Amino acid sequence: MAASTDIVKLHLGETELSDSQIQTFIEKAEALYDSRRDNEPVDEAVYDDVVEYLAAHLIASGPERQLSSASEGDGQVSYEGSTAEGIRGTTHGQNAIAADPTGQLDGGSDGSNSDFTL
Repeated sequence: MAASTDIVKLHLGETELSDSQIQTFIEKAEALYDSRRDNEPVDEAVYDDVVEYLAAHLIASGPERQLSSASEGDGQVSYEGSTAEGIRGTTHGQNAIAADPTGQLDGGSDGSNSDFTL
């Protein structure tokens, strides 16, 4: 099994990105998670879940910011989180933290994730 572009699209709701563009984000998410989890073993299905959430987070905090609310009448748009919140800035990042059995996305054993900003 491998992380799926279709699942990332499902997490995002809608996207203008092509499958190949999403695959690039999946590959980046894999590299980020692999470097963070420091070779701790993770079940393959769980690994894919975390990577898919991370890929959705990278997309939602970059090229397609995650909307919090929009109002047609006065044309106001609010975005989820702030870029300064790092991985907690989107619901996808928060889901990745929740799905990560190693705890490394949430700071690991020392509770500090200051060195892990997405």
